[in-house]
Amino acid sequence: MDVDEVLASSIEAKLLPKPPSSSRACIFKVPHVLSSQSEGAFAPNKVSIGPFHHGHENLKSMEEFKLWYLHGLLSRAPTPQTSLKIFTKAIRQLEERARECYAEQLIDLDTDEFEEMMLVDGCFILELFRKKANGIGGLQRDDPISSTLWMDTFLRVDLMLLENQIPWFVLECLFNLTEPPIQRSPSLAELALGFFDTMMPMIDPAKSSSRHEMKHLLDLLWNNIISASADLEVSQVTLENEYWEVIPKVTDVVEAGVKFRKGNPEEILNIRFKDWVMDIPPLLIQGSTECLFRNLIAYEQCSYFLPSRITSYVMLLNRLINHSSKDVQLLRDQGILEKRLSTAEDGSLFFSRVLKGIILHKFYYVGIYQIVNAYYRTSRHKRQATLKRDYFNNPLTIICLIIVIALLLLNAFMRTLFIILSDH
Repeated sequence: MDVDEVLASSIEAKLLPKPPSSSRACIFKVPHVLSSQSEGAFAPNKVSIGPFHHGHENLKSMEEFKLWYLHGLLSRAPTPQTSLKIFTKAIRQLEERARECYAEQLIDLDTDEFEEMMLVDGCFILELFRKKANGIGGLQRDDPISSTLWMDTFLRVDLMLLENQIPWFVLECLFNLTEPPIQRSPSLAELALGFFDTMMPMIDPAKSSSRHEMKHLLDLLWNNIISASADLEVSQVTLENEYWEVIPKVTDVVEAGVKFRKGNPEEILNIRFKDWVMDIPPLLIQGSTECLFRNLIAYEQCSYFLPSRITSYVMLLNRLINHSSKDVQLLRDQGILEKRLSTAEDGSLFFSRVLKGIILHKFYYVGIYQIVNAYYRTSRHKRQATLKRDYFNNPLTIICLIIVIALLLLNAFMRTLFIILSDH
């Protein structure tokens, strides 16, 4: 062969007959444009779940605890199907489907390594959920997971990271093999939501989810937030085809006469504007909230099948606050922001930090933008608001105004009376 044939043959040998990523992919490596904005927001601190961080040196200490938890599950034997042989047989049947859930080819893991990882990680998660929900195993001094609060917090964050997931159907398979048929026992989704409830952004998180086909634990949390606001009639706009104006910040629309009111806490995404009032459900911002929102938004950015509902929500709040601690304080005074951060400045930058590197193609609050902007541009509303603020909020001013009006009326009456008497 000549040199051209050799090169052509070499290139042909490298061609991929199948796409590098399956259309079923739902677990992604976070793009660098997002991960570079916040070091540590997407990588686990204590425990690796799934292949992306498997074997990393700083996470190896938890591998022994995973095997210890698996031993405890096998020793407890809650069902006749609780055996390694049954587990491995069940996971082997799911291997190909499970591999397709990852957006990158896992060339470093052979069949046995991949299946062992799915089995050990899945059983660890289930034991962790059950220990927290039912106290299985009790408090053990040699178990830092159940005996230290900081470990508990780290694990909650690690288990919701986009890069740190295993498919839901793997968890469900192992759950069904190890869950005794007890009447009214919690479902896998209920166990998981109970585990994550303290880090959710809702004041009163729902304990169940409406969608039947889950992808993984982060998808469960995403769906839990979305389903709570499923009845909201949202209008979306493709930004490439239609221009949408920036909404004024909180203090500006307040000066135009708009009032802010705490909305239904069970419908976190349902923001409404009607009769000069904007209803915003309360949002809980705490230490893990930024990491949670970053991963939920990264999930929406990476998944072509997901609507950008949470990205749109964060963008709306970011526009309303617009880096202003005064706007944050106003929402806080109304009970809309329940913030466990040190200062108002922390909250004013919170949403803009989360949105760095984000590209939004479909915005779900364009209807509110249009209504608020139309209202804000009407000068009559501004004059009414100014009059009310400057002349009707101070009782002394109101009394003086009443006296002036009374004197004017009295003067008009005296003039009329004088004219009548002069005619006679």
